[in-house]
Amino acid sequence: MDVIQESRPALNDALTPERRSDEHRLIEETARSFAERDVLPRMEALEAGDVAVLKALYRKAGELGLIGVDLPEAYGGLELDPLASSLVSEALGETAGFGVSINIHSGVALHPILYFGDEAQRTAYLPRLAAGEMIASYALTEPDAGSDALHGKTSARRDEARGCYVLSGQKQWISNARVAGVYVVFAQLFGRGMTAFVVDRDRPGLSVGKEEHKVGIHASPTASLVLDDVDVPESALLGAPGHGHRIALSVLNLARHKMALYALGQTRRAIRLAAAYAKERRQFGVPIASFGMIREKLGYMAARYFVARSAAYRTAGELAPGKKRALQLALRSDLDPEAKVRGVASALSSCIATCSLNKVLATEVQAFVIDEAVQIHGGYGYMEDYEIARMYRDARITRIFEGTNEINRLAAVRDLLHVRAREASACSPEGPSSPAAAPSMATRLPAGRLRATLEGAEGALRAMRALFDQVLESALARDGDQLVEQQMLVRRLADANMWLYALESALARIALGADAKGPARDLGAELAAVAWADAVRHGFAPLAEVARHVGVPSDPLTVPDEIGQLETIAEYVLDRVR
Repeated sequence: MDVIQESRPALNDALTPERRSDEHRLIEETARSFAERDVLPRMEALEAGDVAVLKALYRKAGELGLIGVDLPEAYGGLELDPLASSLVSEALGETAGFGVSINIHSGVALHPILYFGDEAQRTAYLPRLAAGEMIASYALTEPDAGSDALHGKTSARRDEARGCYVLSGQKQWISNARVAGVYVVFAQLFGRGMTAFVVDRDRPGLSVGKEEHKVGIHASPTASLVLDDVDVPESALLGAPGHGHRIALSVLNLARHKMALYALGQTRRAIRLAAAYAKERRQFGVPIASFGMIREKLGYMAARYFVARSAAYRTAGELAPGKKRALQLALRSDLDPEAKVRGVASALSSCIATCSLNKVLATEVQAFVIDEAVQIHGGYGYMEDYEIARMYRDARITRIFEGTNEINRLAAVRDLLHVRAREASACSPEGPSSPAAAPSMATRLPAGRLRATLEGAEGALRAMRALFDQVLESALARDGDQLVEQQMLVRRLADANMWLYALESALARIALGADAKGPARDLGAELAAVAWADAVRHGFAPLAEVARHVGVPSDPLTVPDEIGQLETIAEYVLDRVR
């Protein structure tokens, strides 16, 4: 089956948080209320490993519809749109380790069954998973196969006499292993290659190791999974024999985007905690919120959250056509199993670069914001009595799992080169440097400071794009297919591409939100200015380094004055945050 081709949504149709309807606000409020009233007050019990509390919260989340927010109604879901799903994922991200657990459950563990299972598997598992009656787990990583997870040693063999498969091996660092009722397990099927199976917890020979002693995310159970000649019926096969790599990679593509939303939830909570503390804490007779360097921190924290959030929500909209097409194919009963897996996996993999770079940007913004929030708390930020200390511990893992940020940078550039070779992509059909990829959004606005700032930022964006195109062409001419092996260059190209997409997303959101409620309207010019400056710092600067290395001349880019902009953003945060 051919690669699925979809049209990229125009920027003036980009999905943004400001597009919320009353229904969106209701589901978001439900999710945030669940986080604040049900989960966070029970964090001590969750971190102590209280399984009863964890399972009760899963059932509550299921009753509220939060697990199956975008799952078809036929399988117990609410079947809501990408904006609703994004709002819920971000809200649940505020629940720290519990958010990791339920993220795994509703993402990489549930999606293989939804998209690659047969009707019997979907009917048997999805309603219980959506209701929170059963917890699911995704078993891919092994002791000797982390970033190189597709080359694990867990084996599967076909027992013709008994009409079953026999699985043997060990999986490592498996989220929800201790509490799951079902596992999606990947194994090397003799003679066929990596294959996926749905394995029930009660199968003889399956055992779970001791709980891992982790630095953070203690509220998310993690343990090894041991498979000692575990017999599973033929009906446990997921998708088609030898196609497990397609299942694993395509659902990880969605998981990386979902991880970005989780990280944004943590980021938002850290900003709230930091702002509230800065208003309460007094030194030298005044609140520390009055100090310029504290206000500068809050300004950067809020501005970078805005940019990363803009990119993640835009990608949610761009992923939607592929997910819709994947589900249409998955529900067809007339397709050959192998052709179906190829088609579904292709549809789910339409935005590899943007999903990978969203994960990188959101988790690195999360790390920056939480670190600054600890700094604002001073010594108290390092004390376990304060929530921000736990968040500091919890944040470190997000740059490692769902593919390390280094692996995701490599994946993004590989996908970019693949797209250029095929001249097709759902998310960037004409490449990142195409003028058609960035129509002016400023022209939709009346003359004034906001329009002038957007025009300046768009000028910087066009200059970055032009340089990116020149640098990439020169690097390809020099290194050819070996460019992907030049990891120092790849890292810089990935960062430039990431900030091109992020700045474009932020500017589009500001232009589209000029008449809406919230920061896109109230702080449009300020946020655009800081995003512009950050894109030059974190995107153009590494690109200029590659330009020097491959012999492409580049002119420096000017940036706007940020000091006044950061002051205004900080004042807004301190005034609005409760």
